[in-house]
Amino acid sequence: MKSRLVVVLVCGLALVACGSDDEPSPGPVRVNPAPAGQPWATLAEWRLFADGRQAKPAERVVPFDVISPLWSDDTVKERYLYVPEGETIGYEDTARWKFPVGTILVKTFAYPIDARDLTLGRRLLETRLLVHEASGWTAHTYVFDETESSTSYTIAGATLEAAWIDEAGESRTHAYKVPDLNQCAQCHGLSAPDTLGGVTRQLDRDNDYGGGSKNQLDHFAELGLLPGLPPASERERLTSPTGSAAVTLRARSYLDANCAHCHAEGGQAAQSGLLLGWLSTAVGPNVNWGVCKVPTSAGGATCGLSHDIVPGEPDKSVLVCRMESRVPSIQMPTLGTGLVDHAGVAVIREWIAGLEPTGCQ
Repeated sequence: MKSRLVVVLVCGLALVACGSDDEPSPGPVRVNPAPAGQPWATLAEWRLFADGRQAKPAERVVPFDVISPLWSDDTVKERYLYVPEGETIGYEDTARWKFPVGTILVKTFAYPIDARDLTLGRRLLETRLLVHEASGWTAHTYVFDETESSTSYTIAGATLEAAWIDEAGESRTHAYKVPDLNQCAQCHGLSAPDTLGGVTRQLDRDNDYGGGSKNQLDHFAELGLLPGLPPASERERLTSPTGSAAVTLRARSYLDANCAHCHAEGGQAAQSGLLLGWLSTAVGPNVNWGVCKVPTSAGGATCGLSHDIVPGEPDKSVLVCRMESRVPSIQMPTLGTGLVDHAGVAVIREWIAGLEPTGCQ
């Protein structure tokens, strides 16, 4: 899946009246941050885009992609990042970047009309904002109406009926679930919410900035957003799970993006002892990332199997069974998805099948 993350730079602005989300601005559009704890009723009031279709980001908004996107029921995603004017991002080699207060992360979800030809357009579903206030990160969600001409702020989530043609040419339908704000916190953190993809290994990739392809991190540094950036040779990066790299790297990249925000020290699934982040899987085989590991907190959601990962035998691995299930009490991830990620499952199956059998006891 293709996604973009955009960096938006906050400016001090007077409040302005907004009409329909589709109403174009007559001049340059600058972001209009809401007062802390008082989100605007519509997405348009934030003035993150020059038009309701989000074809033109506001002034000083920079688009970018992640390397290994989070599976979100076959949607396409566009990402944006907004940093206050005069502020900079604190670079980290492996940890999450330190974004200044006032930063706004923007992510829009949509289904393509036809995934074989993205120029045909898309069905906008929702836009999520993650706003860094003085007290920490706060999530806000805006849902598009059926005409896609306006949005409304939602706390309780929503269900949106969607139809599209997938990359194989098949007609698809899905009751897409917009999460409620409590569910957002379960992934981003309950006590100290943070970004999921705001790390060097996810963002160190090329992107098209209109004048040709350019490395995103180098571009941020040129804009003055990312001081102290080390040379490319010293930066850690993931690989595309559906690319051509070695399957071990593709599997680790998939797990880091899709599982590690919970399956990590301090995460929601830390008690499982199954740690699936890029750093946890760097040396192996290691029981922490499931090889011959007996599930310790899955309850009855083991599919009748004995080990999280059985080398050489994906069909005997709990990890594969739970990824392939959409029974609520069994499926993984437990939130944010109602459809199986068949491409992701294929990568994990290939990886496990290629591990040297050890005969788990």
